[in-house]
This record gives sequence, C-alpha cells and structure tokens, in this order.
Amino acid sequence: MTGRTVFRRLLPLVLLAASLQARADPDPFPTPAPEDPRCGEFGYDFAAPMPLIPVAWPLVLDLTPRGDLAEPAAHLAATLARDLELSGVFYVLSPGTRPSPAWWTWMDEVTFDYLGWRDVGAYLVVVAEMSPAPRGALAVRLQAYLTEEGDLLRTRGADVVVPPDRIETLGHRYVSALLSCITGRPGVFGTRIAYSHRPAPGAPKEVWFVEFGSASPVRVSADGVLAILPAWGPGGTVAFTGYRSGNPDLVVVERAGQPDSAVRVLSSRPGLNTGAAFSPRGDNVALTLAPDGNVDVYLVDARGGEVQARLTSAPGIDSSPSWSPDGRRIAFVSDRAGGPNVFVMEADGSNQRPLPLPGSYNTSPDWSPDGSSIAYQSRGEGGRFSIGRYDLATGLVSRLTAGPWDDEEPSFSPDSRLIVFTSTRQGPKRLFVMTRDGRGVRALDLGPGEFFTPAWERPIHPVVRARPER
Repeated sequence: MTGRTVFRRLLPLVLLAASLQARADPDPFPTPAPEDPRCGEFGYDFAAPMPLIPVAWPLVLDLTPRGDLAEPAAHLAATLARDLELSGVFYVLSPGTRPSPAWWTWMDEVTFDYLGWRDVGAYLVVVAEMSPAPRGALAVRLQAYLTEEGDLLRTRGADVVVPPDRIETLGHRYVSALLSCITGRPGVFGTRIAYSHRPAPGAPKEVWFVEFGSASPVRVSADGVLAILPAWGPGGTVAFTGYRSGNPDLVVVERAGQPDSAVRVLSSRPGLNTGAAFSPRGDNVALTLAPDGNVDVYLVDARGGEVQARLTSAPGIDSSPSWSPDGRRIAFVSDRAGGPNVFVMEADGSNQRPLPLPGSYNTSPDWSPDGSSIAYQSRGEGGRFSIGRYDLATGLVSRLTAGPWDDEEPSFSPDSRLIVFTSTRQGPKRLFVMTRDGRGVRALDLGPGEFFTPAWERPIHPVVRARPER
C-alpha cells in the first residue's frame, strides 16, 4: 500500500477529530435514539422464544496518536459488551473473534468488511471512535453495522461530546437505542434497580440503587439502621421501610441519589408500615399495615399518608401488594387458606381470589409492566426457593429457575423482557438477571455483601390535578 493511499484513508479521521474538538459544551445526559426506518421491523417477537443475536465484541478506537484515551476507550467497550450480554436479546462473541482487515476499515461504511464479519458469526458490529475535546471532555461517535444487510443501523444522538464520567451513561443509552430498534420496545439500560444491601455480617441493611448495566451503586438511605423493602415512586422517589425511629416506618426519599434529597415519613403507624407499592398513576400506595394487630393491605394517599381504604380483612396475614399496570387490580400474598399463596383482587379490594399455582408456599408477586404475567417465588422440595411465572391469559405456570440454592424476590424490567432476582447460587445472596423465560442468567457485579428485595424502576404517570377556577 502506498503512502498516498494510507494518507487518503487517514484524512477522514484527521478531519473527524478536528471537527469533534470544535464542538460545543459537553452533554452530561447523552441520549442516543433509533432513527433507522427499519426499526421495529426486524421481526422480533416477544411472545416467542427468540434466538440470541450474535454481536461482535465492541470496537472502541482511540484516535489520539499516542493512545492517551486508552482507559476511557476500554471502559466504553466493556460497558457496551456488558450491556449487550445482559440484554437478553444479544450474545457477545469473544474479543478475538474478528476478521483481519486493516483497522481503518472498521469505521468506514464503504470499506467495512461486512462479509468478513458475517463469516466469523457476527450479525451486528458496534464501533466507536474517541478523541479529546475541549475542557477535558471526550468526543465519541458510535456506529452499528448490520452484516446481513450490509449497511449501518442509523441512530440519532450517537455522535456526541461528553464528560469523561458520563461515558458509562452513553454506553447504556446507546445499547438501549439498539434494543429499541431491533425489538420495537424501549431498552432498559440506564433504568434503575433499588435494593437492600448488607455489606458485611452483622452490619445493618441499607437501601441503594444502581443503573442497570452499571457497576457503580448509589446509596439512598444513610441512617445506619435497618432499611429494607425499597419501592419506586413518581419522579424517581424511593420509598422504603426504615427503623430510625425504632418503629418500621415508611420513609420516602424525594430525589434518590442527590445530595439535597428531601426525606419524609409517609406512614408511621404503630407496627408494620411495609411492602409499599405505588399505583401506576402515583396517587396512592398499597401498603401492609397492622393497626389492629391483623396484618392487611391498605390503600394510603401517596402525599399525606392518609388511609383511603382497607383492602383486605381476612384472618391471617395479607401482604406484598403489586399493582397491575392498568391500575385496576392488585396481586398480594395471603395465608388465609393455610400456606401463603398469591391472590389477585380488584383495586377497591373486591373479588379476592387465589391464583391456581402449584405448591403450598408462593410469595413475592410482581406484575409485569406489559400486564401479561406475574412472577413469584415458590418453596419446593428441600425447602429451596425458585422463581415461577404465571401467564394471566392462558393460566400456564412456567418454572424459571431450579437448583440446590435459593432464587427469590423477582422484579420485572420496565419492558417486561428481563427479571432481576436474588440468588444464593454463588454463595451469599446476590442480584442476578435473566430473561422472562429463564434464559441467560447473569450476576450483577455490585461488590461484596448480601443483597435483598430488588425493585426495578418502571414508568409511573402521575395524576395531573386541574387548578381550581378563581
């Protein structure tokens, strides 16, 4: 190859780097979005078991002459690879699985080796270019090549300048854009999972959250006392049961993760104030209370905590409410017939009936955001817990996990594609994710300790109250 040919190939990169450095202020909240006309038309069917789509290990190219951006480039590549692997839609080929073209062909739509990548088994190849920008920012261009179609998958907002500490966010949101385009549903990377965490034996549990795909948890409660059972409310609020007063009160953090977050007590009735579940409109909270000594599910106002209705009153324990996404029904747990089982009732407490689930010990229901099913945990032979899913349309039950360990506390992702749950399969109780049919189980890397009761954030559409006329 002549020097003139090399210069002609490298010139676009030089011009690209110069144009990126000349851009405006960095965007701390980059939000790539699908804009390809084929988005949603790739034939992905959520109702059928779909094969995982093979993608190449992401290629992130540091455009600096001396490799000054090797560390953030590797961070972005690892973030993209982890998110693709966790998606339940893709599987990632090993880093060494690639053809051997000249490196500059990876980023050029005309010279890209579609056939070579297809021959090594990759349907999708994600390539990023990174160069320095003013004020310490990073200029990044992300592209995805479809090897079967022989062209780019078009995305908007994937050519940005970002602060270095937002590289992970950019990676999460880009993979979400790819998922949205391929499957026709919004992706979930960058959405948040709240959970209770005990860092060491004997330490109190505290509430944390993490963006899905990230390994950087954020602390929510900081009282140094027991904080459990987190639940998401409107506008990113997090409610949990805290013992800082000595009583299990329902506490609400208005802006979880922000240093100026307002903290208020929503319910502090003597005894239990646990198992909070905000309605899909955010105006009410289904809550487990025991004001008269009997444990039941109540409806309380989400702002002031006033009781709106007592929904259950059967002898025994009624707890763990979970709303249907249309706000018309509530799943809950009751032991009124002996062992605990999952029941369903109307939102006003009427028509209470058990689900026809196998076994005699079924708890922790979570209604999928698409309304199609309810995940739950079941205790079987040997006292071990596993995760099941009840299909509301067909009445069929699927056992999603099984093994000589405990799998518990399922919570659906906002798109109903994934389930986060706790498991002791690797020793201490940790968080795992899997697809809604039990495939692709992956551990979330959140550091040492034990993890409990994950709650995946999902859309809440607050009621807009009209202003009174004057």
